[in-house]
Amino acid sequence: MKIGAIIFSRMNSSRLPGKALIEINQKFLIERVIERTKKIKNINHICLATSENPEDDKLIEIAEKHKIDTFRGSLNNVTKRAYDAANYFNYDNILRICGDRPFFNIPLYENLIQEAIDFEADLFTNIFPRTVPPGFTAELIKVKALKKTLTLTNSHIDLEHVTRFIYNNPKLFSIKNIKFYNNPEIIKLRLVVDDIDDLNRACFIAKETDKLSLREDSSMVIKMAKKYNNLNN
Repeated sequence: MKIGAIIFSRMNSSRLPGKALIEINQKFLIERVIERTKKIKNINHICLATSENPEDDKLIEIAEKHKIDTFRGSLNNVTKRAYDAANYFNYDNILRICGDRPFFNIPLYENLIQEAIDFEADLFTNIFPRTVPPGFTAELIKVKALKKTLTLTNSHIDLEHVTRFIYNNPKLFSIKNIKFYNNPEIIKLRLVVDDIDDLNRACFIAKETDKLSLREDSSMVIKMAKKYNNLNN
C-alpha cells in the first residue's frame, strides 16, 4: 500500500489572493505546510499538486527548492487533479493536505495512516462529524474512491472540493471517522488561513511558537489561538 501526501495549493484564492506566498513570520505559508508535511511518519512520497496556470509557477519553484516532487493539473477540478497526481506517482491512498493549514496536527495524520493499515475504508477522516478545528482537518482517501467520485458526479462544487461528494453520499462509500477533541471551544477555533483575520491570527501564533521552537506542539498552537482571540474580542 503506497501512501502519498498531496499538498494542494494554487495562487487564485478568492478570499485571500496569493495567500500561498504570504509570509507568516518570515516564511511563506506554503513553505510552512511543506516543512510540516515532511515530518509525517510512514508516508511513502510527497508531492505538491497545483494548476497549469502560469501564476502557479512560483509554487513549483518553491516545491523544487524544498526537494519535493510536483504535479500540475486542472485548476478547478481538484478531484481530477488529485486522481491524476495519484496515478502519476502510483499512490494507492492519498493524504489530503491543504496548503492553507500551517499548523496541522502531525500525529493526527499518523493516526489516520495507522487506521488505514489496520482497517478498510474509502475515507478516513476527523470531520464526519467534525471533532477538530478548521486547520486540523485530516483525511486519507483511497485513490479508487477518487475514481468513483469522478464517474458519479460532474458537479463543479463537488469536483472543486475533493471529498464533498463522498461525505454527501455515505451510502456509496465507507467512511471511518476518528474522534479527537470533545471540547466545543477547541473545535470552533480557526487554525486555517482563509481570510485576513485568519492571517493575523496565524502570524501571531507563528511568532509565539517559533520563538519557543514549538511549531509541532499542537497544544501550544491551540493555547496561542485562544490568546489571540481573547486579545482581539
